[in-house]
Amino acid sequence: MRHPYRLPVLVFVAVVFVVGAAWLWQAGQAGPEATAPAHRRTSAPPSATGAPVRPDARLERALLSAGDLGADWAATGGAATWRDGLLKGQADRSECQELLDAVYAEDLLGEPSGAPAVAGFDDTEYGAQVRYQVGTYRRDEIDARLDHLGQLAEECQEFTSTGASGRTYGIQVAPIGLPGIGDASQALRMTVKGDVDGSRGALTLDVAALRVGDSAALLTHGGLYGVSVDTTRQAAQLGAQRLRDALGGRSTRSAAPSEQPTEAGQREDPAYEEDQVYEDDPAYEEAPAQDEDPAYQEDPAYQEGGSGEGDQER
Repeated sequence: MRHPYRLPVLVFVAVVFVVGAAWLWQAGQAGPEATAPAHRRTSAPPSATGAPVRPDARLERALLSAGDLGADWAATGGAATWRDGLLKGQADRSECQELLDAVYAEDLLGEPSGAPAVAGFDDTEYGAQVRYQVGTYRRDEIDARLDHLGQLAEECQEFTSTGASGRTYGIQVAPIGLPGIGDASQALRMTVKGDVDGSRGALTLDVAALRVGDSAALLTHGGLYGVSVDTTRQAAQLGAQRLRDALGGRSTRSAAPSEQPTEAGQREDPAYEEDQVYEDDPAYEEAPAQDEDPAYQEDPAYQEGGSGEGDQER
C-alpha cells in the first residue's frame, strides 16, 4: 500500500536539516569576530587621562604653610566671594582688560611644564586670603612674562571696570618693590573701589611673581580690610628661599616665630624684651631683713625671755 504523505515529510525534514546546518556553520564562523570587540574592551587598560597628576615632590616641599604667615592663618576654606564680584569685569581699555583677566584667573606665569603645586590660606581674623603656587617653566618665557607684567602695571595705573551686576569700579595699580627676591621678580598692588556688599568699600590685592632657576612662583594676598605689604614681601622672600632650597636638595623648614610676617601696626612689646635689666630698678631692690628694722630693735616686748604681754604697765 502506498503512503503519498511520506514524500513531502521527507522533503521538509531534509530542508530543515540543511537550513540548520548552514546556520550552525555561519555562527561558528562569525562567533570569534563578534566576541572579539567585547573581549578587547574588557581587557583594555584604563585610560591614564582620568588619573590626577601629582606635582614634582620638590615643588610640594617649596610650598608655604599657614605657620609661615602667622598664628591667625589657616588652610583655606575656598575662594572668597570678592574674587568673582570685584575682579571679574569689563575694563575700559584693552591692555587693562588683559591685566584684569590675568589677575582674576591667576594666569600671570603661563602654562607650566607639569602639574603645579598650590596652597591657599585664610586669615581667620580679618578674612584676607593668600594663594601660593609653584611650577616649572621655561626661563626665557617667565622673564618675558615678568617684564610684560611690569609694563601692564605701568600702563594701567588707573582704569575702570564694569562687573556682571552692572556696577562700575575704579581700579588703581601701583608697583611693589621686591629687591633681591629670586633671580627675577615683579609685583604690584591692585586696589578696587566701589560697591561692596551694598556699601562703599575697597579690595586690596597684592600680586607677586618670581623666578628661581627654571621654576617660578605666584603669590596673591588680598582682602577687604586692607593687607600688609610687609606680609606680602616677607612671604615672597620666604617662598623664594624655600624654592631654592627644594631645587637644590636642601631641607626646607617653617619660619621661626621671630621670622614670621606681622601685619601693619603690630610691634613687639618692649615689656617682654629679654635684655631689660630689672636689677637697677629701685622697685626691685631687696626689702631689709626683719631684724634690721629699727621698729624691732631694743623693744623690751621682744627681748629674750619676754612674752610681749604684761611687760608694759597699762
